[in-house]
Amino acid sequence: MPAMVTDQNAMMDAYTVVFDGLSHLGPGDRGLTLDIVARISPELPARPRVADLGCGVGASTMVLAQALPGARVLALDSHAPFIARLQNMAVTQGLGDRIDAVVGDMAAPPSLDGTRGEFDLIWSESAIYSLGRGQAFGRWRPLLRPNGWLVFSDVVWQNEPAQRSERATAFWSEEYPDITTANAIVADLRMAGFRALEPVLSGRKVWSNYYEPLRQRLEQLAQLQQRSQALTDLMAELETEIGVYDQAGDDVALAFFLARRD
Repeated sequence: MPAMVTDQNAMMDAYTVVFDGLSHLGPGDRGLTLDIVARISPELPARPRVADLGCGVGASTMVLAQALPGARVLALDSHAPFIARLQNMAVTQGLGDRIDAVVGDMAAPPSLDGTRGEFDLIWSESAIYSLGRGQAFGRWRPLLRPNGWLVFSDVVWQNEPAQRSERATAFWSEEYPDITTANAIVADLRMAGFRALEPVLSGRKVWSNYYEPLRQRLEQLAQLQQRSQALTDLMAELETEIGVYDQAGDDVALAFFLARRD
């Protein structure tokens, strides 16, 4: 097996170990997700077709399926163990018939009914960075029906450059070169053929929901006497990220973007 594939598999195994049992794989909050779903639900049909792309273990998927009782939801993630957890959870909560949880690529999501342009809502929480916004807008727009909704969250700069800490600037510029301001993303959406609403900036709760359980998990894993190099490296990266937020969390925010296919 090529070394690159081996390294990638080792890193994905490390992700499985770190996030085993955690409900949040990125910043987010159930209440905020519910608020945004409630905001757009009057504009959706009674039985909407929904895609949750980069769904992780399905925190947002479950909210979407429960808040939109007529919806059929495609839940897609590239990591099979996360999808397996979601499938089990959907069946346990009686939603297995409305949630199609599949392993796949966000750049080329499958359809639910074999029809291109079938989705009334494409949702993606804290995952669009892995594909890139520009590529996501271009690939996802044709999957939406006319006036279909695109809703996603992304990390944005909250302070002007002169007000940002050096540590936050160095970290985010390296880890997420596409990070920008909320206004810049709205402009990009409009250029890509979407009618964008005002973004919704979240508070610190979305970060604590993610970082506090993760912090505890990393402390548990630090007690292990034997760890793979991939796991050790991933733990160090996550500890650095948490440290940057502890010191300069106000430099960034999680923003939700709501837009309709023009």
